Amino acid sequence: MKQAIAGIVVGFIVSGFSVSSAIAATPYVSGSIGLASLGDSELTARSYDTSYDLVGAIGLDGAQYRLEAELGHQKNGVHNSDASESMTTFMGNGYINLDIPFSPLKPFVIAGVGVAKVNEDNGFGSTVEDTVFAWQFGGGAGISVAPFTTLDAQYRYFSASSAELAGNHKYSIGTHNVMLGLRVGF
Repeated sequence: MKQAIAGIVVGFIVSGFSVSSAIAATPYVSGSIGLASLGDSELTARSYDTSYDLVGAIGLDGAQYRLEAELGHQKNGVHNSDASESMTTFMGNGYINLDIPFSPLKPFVIAGVGVAKVNEDNGFGSTVEDTVFAWQFGGGAGISVAPFTTLDAQYRYFSASSAELAGNHKYSIGTHNVMLGLRVGF
């Protein structure tokens, strides 16, 4: 299922992106901060504390679509423990911007694929990591706050292939992220 979704997203991005539309697109940088709620692992019993998610991206805005390369980081503590799990993510995202006439809000949907470097710290200085396939989808809305500057709020569901961490246990990864960001075009 995950591979089918990734194939659809990649196919959509490739088919919607051409040289002429890339030339017409406006480059931008963006940054977001938010809350990350990592769901309990279904493969190995473990609960996580809600924590933060930081994301930075560079991209191209073609009015009806956006394409971007994103770098993200989140860290969640393991409930009732000194241990923690952090992820550094490298994602390629595609956005579809929805146009609502005469509305200051500009809604959008997002889908992305990439990799997540998952790192587990047992709380005693020992760490183990694994790099796995990752994908995400979500939606939100932006509002222009100045020329070429947009404030946006969004929800993302992020998931990754099962990471093999401490004790060769596999952990399922799925996070709900609520974020607030700023996007500046050039």
